[in-house]
Amino acid sequence: MKIIKIILLGSLFVLIILIAIRTVQGEPKTSLKAGEELYVWYCIPCHGLAGDGKGFNAKNLDPRPANHTDGGFMKKRTDKELLDAVSGGGKAVGKSTLMPPWGNTFTETQMKSLVLYLRKLCRCVGE
Repeated sequence: MKIIKIILLGSLFVLIILIAIRTVQGEPKTSLKAGEELYVWYCIPCHGLAGDGKGFNAKNLDPRPANHTDGGFMKKRTDKELLDAVSGGGKAVGKSTLMPPWGNTFTETQMKSLVLYLRKLCRCVGE
């Protein structure tokens, strides 16, 4: 019984230390690498690996997914609009209701990282 108490106290101590470290460090900063990883994992089925809107599932969607490599199209979108599209899904920005909202899946930092990656794909800056 005494050993179990020691193990539980030790586990509690480790948990408190981990929480303290996380609090001091805060949430990680946005990064292009994190955005790319999210894009590859969640977005390529529809938007394609190249971001050209030609993912393997694109043929089943109407309207077709956005082409994130189209600088003319993408530069008309502000970062906030892209963030809103990621967070609220296509419906939130008057686009396809088939694009799911990711706001409850991704953190704010992750969504901002994804917007950074979208800007890399289009080689453009938003209005």
